[in-house]
Amino acid sequence: MDVSDHPAGHAGHGSAPARELRNVGICAHIDAGKTTLTERVLHLCGREPRVGRVDEGTSVMDWMAEERERGITITAAAARVRWAECEINLVDTPGHVDFTVEVERCMRVLDGAIVVVDATRGVEPQTETVWRQVERRGLPALAFVNKCERPGADVLACAASIGEKLGVRPLVVAYPIGGGDEDVPLSGVVDLVRGVAQRVEPGGQRVQVPIPEAIEDEVGVLRAELVDALADLDDEVFGVVCAGGEPTVGQLTAALRAATRERRVVPLFCGAALRGHGVPLLLDGIANLLPSPQDRPAPELFDARSGKVLPPLPSEVAGVDDPLLLVFKVHSQQRRGERLDLAVARIYRGAVRPGMKLWNGRSGRLEEVGAVLRIHADAVDELEYAGPGDVVALRGLVSTGCGDTLASEGALHRLEPPRTPNAVVAVLLEPSRDEEREALGAALQRLVREDPSLRAQEDPGTGQWGLEGMGELHLEVALARLKAEFQIEPRVGAPQVAQLESVRGTHSGSGEVDRSLGGERVDAVVGLRLEPVETWAAPVEVGAEGPGGHASGEVLAAVTSALVAEAATAGPLAGHPLCGVRIVIVQANSSTEHAVDAAWGQAAVAALRAALRSAAAAGGVEPLEPWMSFVVDAPADVAGGVIGDLNSRHAVMEEVQSTGTMGRQITGIAPLRELIGYSTSLRSLSKGRATFSLRPAGFRPSVGA
Repeated sequence: MDVSDHPAGHAGHGSAPARELRNVGICAHIDAGKTTLTERVLHLCGREPRVGRVDEGTSVMDWMAEERERGITITAAAARVRWAECEINLVDTPGHVDFTVEVERCMRVLDGAIVVVDATRGVEPQTETVWRQVERRGLPALAFVNKCERPGADVLACAASIGEKLGVRPLVVAYPIGGGDEDVPLSGVVDLVRGVAQRVEPGGQRVQVPIPEAIEDEVGVLRAELVDALADLDDEVFGVVCAGGEPTVGQLTAALRAATRERRVVPLFCGAALRGHGVPLLLDGIANLLPSPQDRPAPELFDARSGKVLPPLPSEVAGVDDPLLLVFKVHSQQRRGERLDLAVARIYRGAVRPGMKLWNGRSGRLEEVGAVLRIHADAVDELEYAGPGDVVALRGLVSTGCGDTLASEGALHRLEPPRTPNAVVAVLLEPSRDEEREALGAALQRLVREDPSLRAQEDPGTGQWGLEGMGELHLEVALARLKAEFQIEPRVGAPQVAQLESVRGTHSGSGEVDRSLGGERVDAVVGLRLEPVETWAAPVEVGAEGPGGHASGEVLAAVTSALVAEAATAGPLAGHPLCGVRIVIVQANSSTEHAVDAAWGQAAVAALRAALRSAAAAGGVEPLEPWMSFVVDAPADVAGGVIGDLNSRHAVMEEVQSTGTMGRQITGIAPLRELIGYSTSLRSLSKGRATFSLRPAGFRPSVGA
């Protein structure tokens, strides 16, 4: 997209110094207010003249038609704002369980996180999921308790919920003035570090106000608790407190900054993103408490050939001739009838300029950068260069996809690519007209390139395409994009749950092939043993145990490579991928001394398939299906019917507890196939008064099928 195509676009020179950058993701359960918070930030920082509304379909960050129609975030969107002395790359991530992989890809390249919690609901299931992603990446985090203007809002209860469910130590650094009661509207927040109160005027100005007498005592207690907590964490604050003094704002901020960056605490802010209260204080927290790229540890490097871990990157910043980037998102934009691909990347070392050539080790190609772009939702600013620590989009890359490392020519190292879990739901597609067959295949491949958690494969026998994804909504969005962006509306089958195969106990099998290929006799014998590993849905592991015959290292490598590919695509029981299995090769040989060539490879693969079938025939392979953890909130008068319906779906109940005066919260696990279309059934059972949420609970043996 040219900068002239969007009012937000303007030419830029380049990146801010890495010490002034903050790369921050906003994440939470669906409907907690992530996008509204981002929209308020854009307005307060002067990036947008008005605050976009999700319910009105006017939000800048939810720019896709599907997002505005459904009122949810589907794809992560980035924006750049300036606050105080910091440049902030802000990423608004999805909150729906079907798009958890999108969140994971973003967390891989960020330096900090903002976890948003609904003040009336506390920590919800998807909040726990995204928090595990934050922890996996070791990201310092802040919490923002949103919607404090609503009846029933309770910041301290949310703090307790964060501590209990997320297993962290929350420190309350802001407290609402009013809110939580229809008779007492939210009018501002108290900054407990400074001991002052502030509100946000309708125009966005921050104004200091007196602390109301009604909450003076409570604020005093909370501030004393904050000072005591920081005294436990910081020697300087401890010394001042022991001497009977009052720590300065600078001392408290420094102690809070160190504890946050070391991930010993999670500072808890609060407010109402829709009205702006508390958001300026949160921005202060991003600038003062969260780390810059320079403050974060260097990422692990891997040998591009062996996959072994290499020494970390040097701490000093390398020059422009030694770049290192990780592409974590591929994004398409339509412009004047032409579709342009943008590769969104984090720069870990060096700098990037238009015209520079970058080496993609996976594809083995040099890619020329057509343009370096600053992203603002679906708008861009062109840059002359971008430096270390920044997140930018690159235009003109042809063979680069999600997870690829870009570096100087011939580089033999790579960064860890994002991991994509197994798909859980699939549908069959076929073109409505024969002339659309080629276009459908091309469109599906483009969708898969943008979103690796989608999988598409054509069946040559039937001409149908199988499309797999992370849930019903995930596939619905993909199909809607086919229609809206590619003008293709294929015939679609009913959703089917994707299955895996695993093994019970240890079983052996062998396969032998003896055939004539090209006038030459070729034979192969493969023996293997299947062993279970502890975790279902773990990747297939392959090992070797003294193969006999004429098996050389090359022979064994060829069989191992074929084995991984075969097991990952078609298990021996019903053709579903194998998982949670260790496959030990005990024999891989031929009776002749011919070299490892294509003919021998075909024979080895055929023998391998026979060996897998032989092991399966011993009764050791079983089907697995995805299960989901559910949380259903229902009025007490319909809870019995909801529980009965869940029991009929083979659900395993974990807990039923009272919520408020007239509510019940039901938690448990159930097979995903039993929950397809569940929202419609629940709406009917409760007359629209119940809600539910899901999160993956792994793969388990099939029941009741």
